[in-house]
Amino acid sequence: MSSSGHEWVPHEREGWSVCSRCGMVRNYDRETTTCSGALPKIRQRSEIEDCGQTGVCKLSPGCNRHWEERNRELVRENEVLRSNSDHLSSENAALSSQVDSMAMRIESLAEELAKPEDVRLREVLDALDGRAVIFDGLGVRVTHLLDEMDEWIARAGEAERLVDAARRRLDCVAESMTEHAYQELASALDAPPRPR
Repeated sequence: MSSSGHEWVPHEREGWSVCSRCGMVRNYDRETTTCSGALPKIRQRSEIEDCGQTGVCKLSPGCNRHWEERNRELVRENEVLRSNSDHLSSENAALSSQVDSMAMRIESLAEELAKPEDVRLREVLDALDGRAVIFDGLGVRVTHLLDEMDEWIARAGEAERLVDAARRRLDCVAESMTEHAYQELASALDAPPRPR
């Protein structure tokens, strides 16, 4: 055995040796170090029940009493964290359901906004019908007005289509006329009407 505490035996690799106490492998040119197997053993915590000191234990790795105190502290911390986790989980579930209901409400509003205005107005009037005396018959009157507006819009559309058709016919006539005849027609249209 050497002075450093190692007990060197030949290694399977040529030129190397291994300490039979700590398992350290070395080459012959390597400096010798103290063998960890030769160091004094650290006492196990189970060997000392109580160091008698309050606060931080003066022994390393610590006496049983300090280990038990720390264990109780960790158990309490774990219970608090578990309680907080449960609370946060329930809050998360509540927020998730709120998000779901808000998403459904947004979808409903989007569907309502996608409807034409007159359809939405008719639905509102149907909902108001019979709620109060002032609303009685309001739906019928507004429906009548909306129907008249639809009729006026249809008439205006028909008139616009007739004007467009007349313009197309006039363009066809104008293309078929000679330049001279077109000028005569244009001057006749600009001239005041003849008295009869």
